[in-house]
Amino acid sequence: MIIGAGALGSTIAEMLHREGIELRIVDKGRVEIKDLQSQSLYIEEDDNKFKAKQIKKHLEDIDQKNKIRTFHEDLMKENLFLLNAADVIIDTSNNLSTMKMIGDYVKKKKPLMNCKYGGSQGAIFIGDKKHLFKEVVDKIKIPEIKDEGLINATIHMAAGVIVSQTLKTLVNETITDNFIVFDVWKDQIRRVSI
Repeated sequence: MIIGAGALGSTIAEMLHREGIELRIVDKGRVEIKDLQSQSLYIEEDDNKFKAKQIKKHLEDIDQKNKIRTFHEDLMKENLFLLNAADVIIDTSNNLSTMKMIGDYVKKKKPLMNCKYGGSQGAIFIGDKKHLFKEVVDKIKIPEIKDEGLINATIHMAAGVIVSQTLKTLVNETITDNFIVFDVWKDQIRRVSI
């Protein structure tokens, strides 16, 4: 299950789709021309169209046999049950209150990955049912990440880490709960074991 079909969500969705993974994607937003530089799956003709509809269309153009189910809605407390069918939950909402809501709902029942990102920086939480998201963010200070100036390298760095950890989870390989902080502009990456 991928929450959010923007820059990071659409990149992760394309990577997982090309690996043959069945996807469920939740997003209520629309594609906007101003965001296309960081959203590599969408094109100019998608402007003002719903992301949930367009991501399904573009992914099916890549591979029609692989199942994709999209939900054109915001993820809220009332529909968190959508997460129940997922093997892995990937939160790309880039919103700390949404991340906490999902973390509180998931608790330690399912693997959860999410990322706060902006500019050249990102902070990725990888949880394999050992730690609660809230405990980790309360214990580890998330660096201040500005939302302006998002560059593609930031998206692809975060997507690469999240996709590799998702694939490991899906083939039952052990993953370690981690908090990864990076800045692609400064060539920095730091793993914080939790």
